[in-house]
Amino acid sequence: MRTFQEIKDNYRFTEAEVETLRGLLPVVEPHADRLVSDFYHLFQQMPDAAKFLQDEARLARLTEMHRAWLLTLFQGSFDERYYLRLQRIGHTHVRIGLSAHFVYVGMNFLRLRLQKIIDTEVEPKLRELSLRAMEKILDLNLDVIARTYHEEEMRRVFLSYRLDNALIRFAHRFTFGLNMLLLVGLIALSLGVVAVLAHDISLIFRGNPEKGLVSALGSLLILWLMIELLDAEIDRLQGGGFQLSLFVGVALVAFIRKVLVASLAHESLQVEILYLAGIFILGAIYWLVSRTETRKV
Repeated sequence: MRTFQEIKDNYRFTEAEVETLRGLLPVVEPHADRLVSDFYHLFQQMPDAAKFLQDEARLARLTEMHRAWLLTLFQGSFDERYYLRLQRIGHTHVRIGLSAHFVYVGMNFLRLRLQKIIDTEVEPKLRELSLRAMEKILDLNLDVIARTYHEEEMRRVFLSYRLDNALIRFAHRFTFGLNMLLLVGLIALSLGVVAVLAHDISLIFRGNPEKGLVSALGSLLILWLMIELLDAEIDRLQGGGFQLSLFVGVALVAFIRKVLVASLAHESLQVEILYLAGIFILGAIYWLVSRTETRKV
């Protein structure tokens, strides 16, 4: 953060200009009450600013404080205490929620009125120097007061950015952990399907070939589906797209396996027709979804 001395140096604010401002105090002071009154009358015509001026006691207090600030422009004590006072003014505006727009409007109003006073009441040979000194001290005040708005906004944005960034990082890590958990789960399920397939094949050699062949066929379908799910999940972790057709395929294979098991259990004709209808419907959905995904690619 810049010191007030650095700010004054950057504006080339000289001692001669400080003395000029002190010389303007007797010229401006008789107009101070009128200036402040017109200043607040201007803001009372603006709804967004007028809401801060509805309380009469508050308006009287602000009028007194604003008059004191106006006169300090021409009293010459432009030290660190003056700098801190300007910062407090800026922070007060930020705290109550007054837009920085009205700070610029107010400074423009005062600039024009002070220019008029100097043009009419200061002798011509001192007029140019007086105008330049007045312009600089208003710019210095506007610089410090407006910068508090900028610093407060940056502080809020920075805190929001840090919070948002932390949440996003956590969400990424949490999602990655869930994906790893899903991958491990798919691997475990695939191993389970392999164990079921081995058991079904063993039935062939234990004197029950019919049941073993049909059950093994159903297990092979599920194993094929698990392989597809694993491939799809690995592809997605590497940046691939989500494949809805695989989930429809899970339901389709489950129905097909159910039909195979039902044929061994000698289910009723109505149940088998229901299973076949389910296969037909899921098959149609699978075809439509797969066709849509192919078109997108």
